[in-house]
Amino acid sequence: MEKEKLSLQHVVKTLISYAREQERRVAPEELDALWAEVEKRTEAERRRKSHRRIFYAAASSAAAIIFCAFLIGRQYISYCDDDSISEFAGQTWTHIPDGGEILLMMPGKKEVEVEQAANIVHSKEGIITVNTDTVGIEEETREKEVLFNQLIIPKGKRTYLTLADGTRLWANAGTRIVYPTRFKKRLREIYMEGEVYLDVARNEKAPFVVKTNDFQIQVLGTSFNVSAYPSENTASVVLVKGSVNVKSKGKEEVTLAPGQLVDIQTGKPGTPRNVNVEPYVCWIRNMLMFADEPLDKVFKKLNLYYGEDFVLGPGVAELRVSGKLDLKEKQEEVLHTISYSAPVIYEEKGGKIYIYRK
Repeated sequence: MEKEKLSLQHVVKTLISYAREQERRVAPEELDALWAEVEKRTEAERRRKSHRRIFYAAASSAAAIIFCAFLIGRQYISYCDDDSISEFAGQTWTHIPDGGEILLMMPGKKEVEVEQAANIVHSKEGIITVNTDTVGIEEETREKEVLFNQLIIPKGKRTYLTLADGTRLWANAGTRIVYPTRFKKRLREIYMEGEVYLDVARNEKAPFVVKTNDFQIQVLGTSFNVSAYPSENTASVVLVKGSVNVKSKGKEEVTLAPGQLVDIQTGKPGTPRNVNVEPYVCWIRNMLMFADEPLDKVFKKLNLYYGEDFVLGPGVAELRVSGKLDLKEKQEEVLHTISYSAPVIYEEKGGKIYIYRK
């Protein structure tokens, strides 16, 4: 009997450890009442003198804990395996145009053209506005029915989006965002490619997940930047405040602290490193900052921002520059600033801008 009791206690402790480890992945208060009841009953039964009663109490507690772990596991498995938003994204769009207007694509094949830097707002009541104009009303859907909106931002454009939960999102040029017409009760999830900065509204009962083609980010409430352009070999996540967990398709995970960046190459997150976050997020204020960066990288950013084709002559790509560019200025003025910082000249011909070394 003593051996059975010790063995059962070991099982119970293992289950408690497992369940509590998994509990960190979901909102803690959701299961507080269950844990309190389990511990209360276990303690009460432990005080009884009958070994038989102790055995049954432990067995009952173990069963309750197994059930608790099962519930947590189901929620976690649902979070990992629910890939409907990625499937929708893969089936509905394959290319972001180089030019044209911003498009807000809503269920029912309704498309709305959105002007540059417009403020798109989804209210809790399901009303969609662009600046002050109502462009749509989301209809109530059945419990298991999921419908998605898409926001397509071509090169040379940027915009600002407020989701129904209060999360604010800045979308850079060359970006696509897919998001549900209504979030689930226990999970808020979007899909993106390109670059976005998010200020996520905190909700411990419903984690916020950003999915890309190669990795995903899970948060409760925080501010961070994601750059994941399909044309680039390296994606990155930069955390401004709060905490984020970055997970690859291969289940490799890293957790970032404020002021850290992680690069993701071929779908695998690297080691987080401390950075000055300002150069990574100042684009939302129409600024670009560079510290000893090659001109090749600078002109890739300008290509996105202005939607222009820059052709770099021999020896230009490797030149390194430091400084700040105010992108609210005209393109001509920005090119003048670069020519003062680096030994280059520029010429426009045939619809392209050629950059030559002096």
